[in-house]
Amino acid sequence: MLDTTAVLSASVVCLAGVMSPGPNFVAVTHRAISSSRSEAVAMVLGIAMVNTLWATMALFGLSLLVTSLPWLFWSIKLMGAAYLVWFGIQLLKQSAHPPKPRELLASPSSFPSALRDGIATNLANPKSMAFYASVFSGAVPADPSTETLLAMMVMVGVLAVLWYGSVALVLSADRMAHLYRQGKSGVERTCGLFLILLGAGQGLL
Repeated sequence: MLDTTAVLSASVVCLAGVMSPGPNFVAVTHRAISSSRSEAVAMVLGIAMVNTLWATMALFGLSLLVTSLPWLFWSIKLMGAAYLVWFGIQLLKQSAHPPKPRELLASPSSFPSALRDGIATNLANPKSMAFYASVFSGAVPADPSTETLLAMMVMVGVLAVLWYGSVALVLSADRMAHLYRQGKSGVERTCGLFLILLGAGQGLL
Protein backbone atom coordinates (compact mmCIF):
# COMPACT_ATOMS: atom_id res chain seq x y z
CA MET A 1 0.00 0.00 0.00
CA LEU A 2 1.30 3.46 -0.92
CA ASP A 3 2.26 5.62 2.07
CA THR A 4 1.56 9.09 0.64
CA THR A 5 2.56 10.81 3.90
CA ALA A 6 6.03 9.24 3.76
CA VAL A 7 6.43 10.14 0.09
CA LEU A 8 5.44 13.76 0.72
CA SER A 9 7.79 14.02 3.71
CA ALA A 10 10.65 12.60 1.67
CA SER A 11 9.84 14.97 -1.20
CA VAL A 12 10.20 18.01 1.08
CA VAL A 13 13.60 16.74 2.26
CA CYS A 14 14.65 15.95 -1.31
CA LEU A 15 13.56 19.34 -2.63
CA ALA A 16 15.61 21.12 0.03
CA GLY A 17 18.66 19.13 -1.00
CA VAL A 18 18.15 19.68 -4.72
CA MET A 19 17.66 23.44 -4.35
CA SER A 20 20.79 23.98 -2.22
CA PRO A 21 23.63 25.62 -4.23
CA GLY A 22 26.38 23.31 -5.40
CA PRO A 23 28.25 22.04 -8.47
CA ASN A 24 25.07 20.76 -10.12
CA PHE A 25 23.48 24.20 -9.98
CA VAL A 26 26.65 25.87 -11.26
CA ALA A 27 26.98 23.37 -14.11
CA VAL A 28 23.35 23.77 -15.21
CA THR A 29 23.55 27.55 -14.94
CA HIS A 30 26.69 27.75 -17.05
CA ARG A 31 25.39 25.31 -19.65
CA ALA A 32 22.08 27.13 -19.95
CA ILE A 33 23.56 30.57 -20.55
CA SER A 34 26.51 29.47 -22.67
CA SER A 35 25.06 26.71 -24.85
CA SER A 36 21.85 25.70 -26.56
CA ARG A 37 18.65 24.99 -24.62
CA SER A 38 18.73 21.33 -25.73
CA GLU A 39 22.19 20.91 -24.17
CA ALA A 40 21.00 22.44 -20.91
CA VAL A 41 18.03 20.05 -20.82
CA ALA A 42 20.31 17.11 -21.57
CA MET A 43 22.55 18.06 -18.65
CA VAL A 44 19.49 18.26 -16.40
CA LEU A 45 18.45 14.74 -17.43
CA GLY A 46 21.95 13.45 -16.63
CA ILE A 47 21.87 15.02 -13.18
CA ALA A 48 18.37 13.67 -12.51
CA MET A 49 19.47 10.16 -13.49
CA VAL A 50 22.26 10.19 -10.92
CA ASN A 51 19.99 11.66 -8.23
CA THR A 52 17.59 8.77 -8.87
CA LEU A 53 20.52 6.35 -8.67
CA TRP A 54 21.64 7.71 -5.28
CA ALA A 55 18.06 7.66 -3.98
CA THR A 56 17.56 4.07 -5.16
CA MET A 57 20.77 3.00 -3.47
CA ALA A 58 19.78 4.84 -0.30
CA LEU A 59 16.43 3.05 -0.24
CA PHE A 60 18.23 -0.27 -0.55
CA GLY A 61 21.12 0.22 1.86
CA LEU A 62 23.50 2.94 0.64
CA SER A 63 24.01 4.18 4.21
CA LEU A 64 25.03 0.66 5.27
CA LEU A 65 27.50 0.47 2.37
CA VAL A 66 29.06 3.82 3.29
CA THR A 67 29.37 2.75 6.94
CA SER A 68 30.82 -0.68 6.23
CA LEU A 69 33.14 0.44 3.41
CA PRO A 70 34.40 3.92 4.34
CA TRP A 71 37.37 3.60 1.96
CA LEU A 72 34.92 3.34 -0.95
CA PHE A 73 33.24 6.59 0.03
CA TRP A 74 36.57 8.38 0.43
CA SER A 75 37.78 7.06 -2.95
CA ILE A 76 34.64 8.37 -4.64
CA LYS A 77 35.01 11.65 -2.78
CA LEU A 78 38.62 12.17 -3.89
CA MET A 79 37.84 11.32 -7.52
CA GLY A 80 34.90 13.67 -7.42
CA ALA A 81 37.00 16.46 -5.95
CA ALA A 82 39.61 15.97 -8.68
CA TYR A 83 36.92 16.17 -11.36
CA LEU A 84 35.49 19.40 -9.95
CA VAL A 85 38.95 20.98 -9.89
CA TRP A 86 39.53 19.85 -13.50
CA PHE A 87 36.13 21.22 -14.53
CA GLY A 88 36.94 24.55 -12.89
CA ILE A 89 40.30 24.77 -14.65
CA GLN A 90 38.62 24.11 -18.01
CA LEU A 91 36.23 27.00 -17.37
CA LEU A 92 39.13 29.30 -16.49
CA LYS A 93 40.86 28.37 -19.76
CA GLN A 94 37.63 28.80 -21.69
CA SER A 95 37.09 32.27 -20.24
CA ALA A 96 39.93 33.59 -22.40
CA HIS A 97 38.14 32.69 -25.65
CA PRO A 98 35.36 34.77 -27.23
CA PRO A 99 31.86 33.24 -27.22
CA LYS A 100 30.63 31.37 -30.28
CA PRO A 101 27.48 32.56 -32.08
CA ARG A 102 24.56 30.83 -30.42
CA GLU A 103 23.19 29.45 -33.67
CA LEU A 104 26.39 27.40 -34.04
CA LEU A 105 26.15 25.79 -30.60
CA ALA A 106 23.55 23.11 -31.27
CA SER A 107 24.69 19.97 -33.08
CA PRO A 108 23.54 16.33 -33.26
CA SER A 109 26.42 15.30 -30.98
CA SER A 110 25.88 18.00 -28.35
CA PHE A 111 22.90 16.34 -26.62
CA PRO A 112 24.66 13.07 -25.62
CA SER A 113 27.78 15.04 -24.68
CA ALA A 114 25.77 17.31 -22.37
CA LEU A 115 23.99 14.26 -20.93
CA ARG A 116 27.35 12.68 -20.10
CA ASP A 117 28.54 15.93 -18.54
CA GLY A 118 25.46 16.03 -16.32
CA ILE A 119 26.06 12.45 -15.18
CA ALA A 120 29.77 13.09 -14.55
CA THR A 121 29.16 16.32 -12.64
CA ASN A 122 26.67 14.70 -10.28
CA LEU A 123 28.75 11.55 -9.83
CA ALA A 124 31.64 13.86 -8.92
CA ASN A 125 29.54 15.48 -6.19
CA PRO A 126 30.11 13.36 -3.03
CA LYS A 127 27.81 15.62 -1.04
CA SER A 128 24.96 14.41 -3.23
CA MET A 129 25.67 10.79 -2.36
CA ALA A 130 26.11 11.66 1.32
CA PHE A 131 22.80 13.56 1.32
CA TYR A 132 20.84 10.57 0.04
CA ALA A 133 22.72 8.14 2.27
CA SER A 134 21.99 10.13 5.43
CA VAL A 135 19.35 12.88 5.27
CA PHE A 136 17.13 11.34 2.59
CA SER A 137 17.31 7.79 3.95
CA GLY A 138 16.35 9.18 7.37
CA ALA A 139 13.02 10.31 5.91
CA VAL A 140 12.17 6.78 4.77
CA PRO A 141 9.81 4.83 7.10
CA ALA A 142 11.12 1.73 8.85
CA ASP A 143 9.17 -0.81 6.79
CA PRO A 144 8.02 0.83 3.55
CA SER A 145 5.95 -1.00 0.97
CA THR A 146 7.24 -1.67 -2.53
CA GLU A 147 4.79 0.92 -3.88
CA THR A 148 6.15 3.53 -1.48
CA LEU A 149 9.76 2.83 -2.44
CA LEU A 150 8.96 3.06 -6.16
CA ALA A 151 7.04 6.31 -5.63
CA MET A 152 10.02 7.79 -3.77
CA MET A 153 12.42 6.80 -6.54
CA VAL A 154 10.22 8.41 -9.19
CA MET A 155 9.69 11.48 -7.01
CA VAL A 156 13.43 12.12 -6.74
CA GLY A 157 13.89 12.12 -10.51
CA VAL A 158 10.83 14.28 -11.12
CA LEU A 159 11.86 16.90 -8.56
CA ALA A 160 15.37 17.10 -10.02
CA VAL A 161 14.00 17.56 -13.53
CA LEU A 162 11.48 20.19 -12.39
CA TRP A 163 13.98 22.27 -10.41
CA TYR A 164 17.04 22.11 -12.64
CA GLY A 165 14.83 22.13 -15.73
CA SER A 166 13.23 25.39 -14.59
CA VAL A 167 16.69 26.89 -14.03
CA ALA A 168 17.81 25.71 -17.48
CA LEU A 169 14.74 27.04 -19.28
CA VAL A 170 14.86 30.45 -17.59
CA LEU A 171 18.59 30.99 -18.06
CA SER A 172 18.67 29.71 -21.63
CA ALA A 173 16.38 32.53 -22.77
CA ASP A 174 17.89 34.76 -25.45
CA ARG A 175 18.14 37.76 -23.12
CA MET A 176 20.09 35.79 -20.52
CA ALA A 177 22.37 34.42 -23.23
CA HIS A 178 22.99 37.96 -24.47
CA LEU A 179 23.90 39.13 -20.96
CA TYR A 180 26.24 36.16 -20.61
CA ARG A 181 28.05 37.05 -23.80
CA GLN A 182 28.62 40.54 -22.48
CA GLY A 183 30.23 39.24 -19.30
CA LYS A 184 31.49 35.82 -20.46
CA SER A 185 34.98 36.07 -18.99
CA GLY A 186 33.78 37.15 -15.56
CA VAL A 187 31.03 34.51 -15.40
CA GLU A 188 33.31 31.65 -16.39
CA ARG A 189 36.11 32.76 -14.07
CA THR A 190 33.66 32.98 -11.17
CA CYS A 191 32.17 29.55 -11.92
CA GLY A 192 35.62 28.05 -12.46
CA LEU A 193 37.01 29.40 -9.18
CA PHE A 194 33.91 28.23 -7.31
CA LEU A 195 34.31 24.68 -8.61
CA ILE A 196 38.06 24.63 -7.92
CA LEU A 197 37.55 25.82 -4.32
CA LEU A 198 34.68 23.40 -3.81
CA GLY A 199 36.70 20.49 -5.16
CA ALA A 200 39.77 21.43 -3.12
CA GLY A 201 37.65 21.75 0.00
CA GLN A 202 36.06 18.32 -0.53
CA GLY A 203 39.45 16.77 -1.12
CA LEU A 204 40.83 18.17 2.15
CA LEU A 205 37.83 17.38 4.39
